[in-house]
Amino acid sequence: MFILKLNLLTLLMIAPGLLVIAENEITCYGSVQHLSCDTGLINVTSAIYGRTDKSICSVGRPASETQNTACTLNIPIISARCNGYRQCEFKTDTLGSPDPCIGTFKYYNTTYTCTEGRVNVICEDGYSTLDCGNDVIDIINANYGRTDSTTCSKGLPSFILANTNCYASNTLSIVATRCNGKNSCTVRASYTIFNDPCIGTSKYLTVSYRCLPPLRPIYTSVTCEGNNAMLTCVAGVLKILSANYGRTDNTTCSAGRPSNQTTNTNCYGNNTLSEVTRRCKGHSSCVVPATNGVFSDPCDLTYKYLSIKYSCVDLYTSVTCEGNDAVLTCEAGVLNILGANYGRTDSTTCSAGRPISQTTKTDCSGVKTLSEVMKRCGGHSSCVVPATNEVFSDPCYLTYKYLSIKYSCVDH
Repeated sequence: MFILKLNLLTLLMIAPGLLVIAENEITCYGSVQHLSCDTGLINVTSAIYGRTDKSICSVGRPASETQNTACTLNIPIISARCNGYRQCEFKTDTLGSPDPCIGTFKYYNTTYTCTEGRVNVICEDGYSTLDCGNDVIDIINANYGRTDSTTCSKGLPSFILANTNCYASNTLSIVATRCNGKNSCTVRASYTIFNDPCIGTSKYLTVSYRCLPPLRPIYTSVTCEGNNAMLTCVAGVLKILSANYGRTDNTTCSAGRPSNQTTNTNCYGNNTLSEVTRRCKGHSSCVVPATNGVFSDPCDLTYKYLSIKYSCVDLYTSVTCEGNDAVLTCEAGVLNILGANYGRTDSTTCSAGRPISQTTKTDCSGVKTLSEVMKRCGGHSSCVVPATNEVFSDPCYLTYKYLSIKYSCVDH
């Protein structure tokens, strides 16, 4: 078993006098990865599965299994499971990650910071109120289930505490829909709200959240089933706050519908938030069909609608010629990397004084640019990224390249 933790001293300012250290956890496939914060909550900035180094996780392995060092795959499930918690532990071979390079022995490389936030834990059938005073709630993560055997365990037999891999996939969507953008909200830990992800296991609801000043307007889009939701930011790019495909009242999108199609008001789509975020985050506009084909059907025979809350954040572009350093900074908040390429996609950028032979190739893209920039910059208030072959390798020999990065600044 191999587990390596590094303190990456990209010690970056988040507030005057406060430094955030990026932790780097490397775990060989099949071993247990453990992320933890002594203070604050986990914020995964990069989660990569593959191999970029010959020596890591190589003991006892034939050379043929460690030679491929251009093997990377982003693993978003680690962020989904760990963000917003003080501790997170999982066995890597239970993640079901696709194989990015067959025949190569791989490892998980997760980079994260510890950020401010609050955590409420509610035992089954209990209630709790999230309260931000004059600020507004921003849900980081939520799970109704069980991820350890000790929480909410007093007086309970061990056999209903043993399953610690219990996740209700619709928890985040439901809690975010009910609470995001509000000053306070009450949440309940009950299978009647989230369904039962593991029958026979005693569950609890964990909710992590931040209190943010209401600096930007929050917009609401409601689209009846069968139509298209169209989200637009006149300036900046979309940030999705909450989304639900289902029904939470009996009046919205009810005109001309029989009552039996509008009476179920506890209907939440499990994957709504993640799917809308995937389609829209970082774009100036997007179209999302409100259909069962996109979200599956969370409540058969109920006429549904797609409700989305979103705001608009500024979009920035950094272009750095080969051999120089890209410097990204957020005066408020932290970096959210939306896109990156080390290569060349036009013949004019960074072309001054260069022979034509070095700028004519315009289909040059570095395969690991985005993952590398996310690892170095995501979740930080500033970062420095050298635009060099040493960092990204050379995607097009004899072509003069540049590093282009699109990013926004989001609340940390």
